[in-house]
Amino acid sequence: MMKRYILLICCCLGLTTLLAQPNKNLLLLPNETLVFACQTKAGKWVYVCKDKKDAYLVYRYGTPQKIALQYPSVLDTTSWQQFSFKGYSRGGGKANAAMYYGFLTFNNKGVDYEVYDTWNSEDDKENCGIVVTTAGKSTDIKGIVKSRKGYLLALRDYEQLSQEE
Repeated sequence: MMKRYILLICCCLGLTTLLAQPNKNLLLLPNETLVFACQTKAGKWVYVCKDKKDAYLVYRYGTPQKIALQYPSVLDTTSWQQFSFKGYSRGGGKANAAMYYGFLTFNNKGVDYEVYDTWNSEDDKENCGIVVTTAGKSTDIKGIVKSRKGYLLALRDYEQLSQEE
């Protein structure tokens, strides 16, 4: 009888320990800050992160449990030069056609990627997601706006990132 109680207690402790462990999010490492993220309609996530000390910039696509694509593969200071950023913002409400947009682009093995995050006041429309272009054919993987975290426009102040006009 005592063995059963001991076994039951051990099982409960093991289950409690397992449930108490935090979920690991492989898309955002402990030493990173989230710049931008959105979930796609297919349930995958687009993540743009930077090292907390600005050592690198990285794009990840997948689920919190499995990364489908990380770019670049080597995370060091050269990563900033492997991306291009284009962004703009204008305030003033509808009277001034207030808006913002941010586009982060890169090329990985001949495939072009453009992460986007936009809003305009004229129709109060927001969009986010990623356009993937292979051999001249573009696919727009739309993000769910309500899932968006952060703003790509935050990248406009980083001198180490190639800025487009």
